[in-house]
Amino acid sequence: MKSPSQQSDRRAQSTSSNKGFEKGQHLDFLQGLPQAIAVVRVDLDIMGKPCDLVPVYGNDALFCLFDTPKEIFIGTSLNNSSINFTKWLGTFWETAYQGRVQKITDFWPVQGRHLMVTCHQPQYGYCTCLFQDVSERVLLENDLDRNRQKLEVLLHSAVDMVFQIDPITHAVTNLEESLTRHGDLFKARRVPEGLFQQGLFAPGQEEKISEAVNLIRSGVGDCTCEVRARIELNGPYTWHSLTVIGYVEPHSGDVCIIGFLKDAHDRVKERDDLLFRAEKDALCGIYNRAAGESLISLKLVKTNETEPIRAAMFIFDLDDFKNINDSGGHSTGDAVLTAFARVLREVFRKEDVIFRLGGDEFAAFAQNLPVERVIKIYERVAARLKEPLVPNVFVKVCAGVAFSQTGRHCYDDFYKTADKALYNAKEGGKGQIGVLCLCGSGA
Repeated sequence: MKSPSQQSDRRAQSTSSNKGFEKGQHLDFLQGLPQAIAVVRVDLDIMGKPCDLVPVYGNDALFCLFDTPKEIFIGTSLNNSSINFTKWLGTFWETAYQGRVQKITDFWPVQGRHLMVTCHQPQYGYCTCLFQDVSERVLLENDLDRNRQKLEVLLHSAVDMVFQIDPITHAVTNLEESLTRHGDLFKARRVPEGLFQQGLFAPGQEEKISEAVNLIRSGVGDCTCEVRARIELNGPYTWHSLTVIGYVEPHSGDVCIIGFLKDAHDRVKERDDLLFRAEKDALCGIYNRAAGESLISLKLVKTNETEPIRAAMFIFDLDDFKNINDSGGHSTGDAVLTAFARVLREVFRKEDVIFRLGGDEFAAFAQNLPVERVIKIYERVAARLKEPLVPNVFVKVCAGVAFSQTGRHCYDDFYKTADKALYNAKEGGKGQIGVLCLCGSGA
């Protein structure tokens, strides 16, 4: 920085030109401009530090902006003026003596506006100020900031993680840098990079994500599904709610997709528990009668819409079960029922429907089953019963089977026919099987 004496010499050398400058010579062309323009002289004290601002020129737009007569404004010290220039004394000094171009935005109470001042150095020791009313822009930015803060609060309370999904490749990546520049809005909810390598989503979730993305691309604004995911490195996969939202990028017209993850593990487990209690038999853990009937009816509806499928419904009835309860007590009877349900789960396939009709009666429904397999299934069940189901308790079972070559019958047709076949079997003694074929609308 130049010493006070050097600065005085510099100002002395330009005295003649400054006098012309302060008289406004050669600046008449600025009078008609709509933008307010002022030129101020930055005065220094004996130590060379800025001490005052003195306007030496202003155009008509300036006097209109500050509602100040030219005669009062020009040549008057601004230290005691209502116009708030002096708070920027240091800034104007940097422009006037160091040539630094600067922009300052502040609220001016007297004008009731937000003004942006652009500072240039027209000559050494002087600062040209170009005023621009940016109130509308500042108010808009303030509104955006408030909305951003509201969104941040909503994000923190509503989601655990935010990411973007490529609509073509379905690849999951962090948000673009342009979306994370404003505070912690998205940064706090971005995916840790390590999870991209270790697997954000559990294996087998790709189909759900692809289906959600395809819905967005087809025009659906947003969709939500449940996926198994994790939000911590080396953490376990738990149930999360995945919400996918699409929007159109205004310039390119491309479809952009953002995904949100929210922990839903407790809710899903609670729902599954409620569903289990609603559908499953409390004692045996297999489907109850209502759930079994519903599932079979659904399978039969699908059969009527496709090619014929051979199907069979089994009804099993434990022989002399009342004697087991009477001799061993109900706890023994319950253990026998539970063990027999376990035998059925082992003999039948996963896609078959196994359920408890009630008491000591059980049922099973199987499709894609040749008629010769019906007897073999019963023989496998009977073979398991050669060993005691519970210690010292042997059981025999009768079975009635309704078999259909087409599977195009209703639940009642299968049930009534299987029940009739069971009656026929029991007429023949203990441990017997009866099979009736469904033709037309019945046996």
